Amino acid sequence: MRFVVGVGGIVVLYLFGAALVRNFAASIPDAGESEPPALADVDYRFRCVVCGVEVVMYAAPDGEIPIPPRHCAERMELIAPIDG
Repeated sequence: MRFVVGVGGIVVLYLFGAALVRNFAASIPDAGESEPPALADVDYRFRCVVCGVEVVMYAAPDGEIPIPPRHCAERMELIAPIDG
């Protein structure tokens, strides 16, 4: 009786693990679904209004000024957009 219960437990664990792996494989998106946005070379400089830390952004979506990042829970200010 113990042998049958043990084998049954092993089969249940195997089926559970196989279903889990199958779900992981199904959640991977197809490579052709959507293309990432085109990036343009930029030189945006942002400064935190609270502490003064600066961030430089070298790539952004083509034709868009990106939303400023947050630092010290506040939006940073765009200080030096360089058009080139």
